[in-house]
Amino acid sequence: MKIQRSLSHKLSLKNGNQVSRRDRYRAELKVSEEDRRDHLSINWQPEQTPSQLISKNGSEYTVTNFRWGFEEKGKPDEWTPDNQNAVIQADKVKNVYLAVEPFAPEVIAGHGLLVFEMEEDGAVKGPNGKQDFGFAVSVEARRPVGTEYGLIDGMKNKFGMVYQMGSLSDQLQKVTRQRGHKLVLHRLDLDKDQKKELAHNALDSAVEDRLGEWYHTLTNSCYTACVDLVNEVVPDSQKMARWTNHLKFSRLATSLPPMAGATLRNKDLLAKEPITVLNPDPQLWPDNQLEIGAVKRVVGTASRSGLFKAGFALAGAGAGGALGYAIGGIFGEVGALAGTAVGALSGLGTGAYTADFVAANADRNPVNALNWYTTRGEVSAEEAARRVSHQS
Repeated sequence: MKIQRSLSHKLSLKNGNQVSRRDRYRAELKVSEEDRRDHLSINWQPEQTPSQLISKNGSEYTVTNFRWGFEEKGKPDEWTPDNQNAVIQADKVKNVYLAVEPFAPEVIAGHGLLVFEMEEDGAVKGPNGKQDFGFAVSVEARRPVGTEYGLIDGMKNKFGMVYQMGSLSDQLQKVTRQRGHKLVLHRLDLDKDQKKELAHNALDSAVEDRLGEWYHTLTNSCYTACVDLVNEVVPDSQKMARWTNHLKFSRLATSLPPMAGATLRNKDLLAKEPITVLNPDPQLWPDNQLEIGAVKRVVGTASRSGLFKAGFALAGAGAGGALGYAIGGIFGEVGALAGTAVGALSGLGTGAYTADFVAANADRNPVNALNWYTTRGEVSAEEAARRVSHQS
């Protein structure tokens, strides 16, 4: 198989004529020498040090600054990251998840990242016997020391870009132990070649020079980077549009992480199964556990039927047609007919997407993170606990 590594080629910041992920359909990459100088003068958070490529031998990547977890001493925000080298066998990818870590306000906020589950434990290796069966590429707002990320500040050229790489156990430790958050795993319905290409592209992108590149909450973010990486490996019919057809505004479906499940489902990119939600550590965060109520379970089960989406689409078409008729009727009989047609078509699409949104938020399976790691990696419960808490 010939892997297409077009993404890392397109995104090199050293060529100012190339098109950015954040604006590839409208403008050129806006990274100036002044931007680069500004970045060089900033004292960045040490835990967000970019990875660098040491070597690439076929599908084997050796990288620096790969996070293997945190030393759990002091308060959670005082835990020290363990950044070391890692060797990753990219072609051994088994599953890819577009994951979302929700945070308040969860209706619009969350962190998107790509999680790669490998075919065997040890496909990701580090020094001193470290190994894992997965890794994550987490595109983050690179923060200056002493600052915290905010949705509004994320639109003001206050943060850089960093593709943080780490083991799967590191990601579970950070999300479910350090932060007490859930991790929503949307398994992508991709073929083997697409998974391999996505793994290669993500690794190539993670070691790119990002100096001078600014994070933006809506146009160059954790989630939009994931969308662009997935778009690189799927046919045109399944690409998730980043911009509206008119005026070229950012689409909420590909700008807001909580919309990920619905957007993937709408493009038939979501595996046909309940979405796995890894709960926070119940000992550390007993009040943050997700439970699915009876009503949601019924809706989730119903959403797997082909009639579910069709029903929403028809209801949307009916409502849209009625509204269009009422508005168009102001302009006479022809206007009423035109309004009905336009309203019905708009309502049809809106109804279908609403069905996807409802299904993605109802058809979920909350599980204990350690139990999930134990089962997926075929490791003992003791080994899973040791890795996820980063014990020697």
